[in-house]
Amino acid sequence: MFGLAVATTALAGCGIRERIPGFGPARDGILLVRHNESRPQEIWVNETLLGLAQPGGITCFREVTTGSLRVEARVPGGPLSTGTEALTRATRLVLPPEQPLLWDVDHDQVFSGRAHARLCGEGG
Repeated sequence: MFGLAVATTALAGCGIRERIPGFGPARDGILLVRHNESRPQEIWVNETLLGLAQPGGITCFREVTTGSLRVEARVPGGPLSTGTEALTRATRLVLPPEQPLLWDVDHDQVFSGRAHARLCGEGG
């Protein structure tokens, strides 16, 4: 472990900016969301609103914080507080850097999102 710290420090000193996954404030995760609810869903990650996911399709969220996350789908305009009346579904997942994940809200399942990453645009 000491060797890793020394090597990382040495590389940082040489101007090489290599990030070790799981450390630092990385926002290079890609989360795709699909659902068939009757209304759009607000997608929250660790109490931060990412945006709206429209029904019947796949919505791409880029620059998501990586690591262990609590992801929630909520009815728009509902309270985020401790009340659960606006909560449609919540789950925990581990979002790796630059490896898209697809959250199927209806079935509460998480899949590799590589097949759908093209929906995120340029190289997504």
